[in-house]
Amino acid sequence: MTGVPCPSCKNPIGLTLEFIIINPKTVCPYCETILNFEVNDKIKDQLNIALAEIDSIKSKYKGTVKFNK
Repeated sequence: MTGVPCPSCKNPIGLTLEFIIINPKTVCPYCETILNFEVNDKIKDQLNIALAEIDSIKSKYKGTVKFNK
């Protein structure tokens, strides 16, 4: 997945869903804004299910379809 910029200063810091779930609290290295993306366990579980489904689809079509990263 392509990361998104800092929501405050818009500089590219490569935030991805995977990174945010593992590191829900982080600081922008440019503007030093504290970013808090804490979510409940239900949301984390739903994301993990969706990511697993995406990986399953990628594996199923590996070699026949090109997926962007």
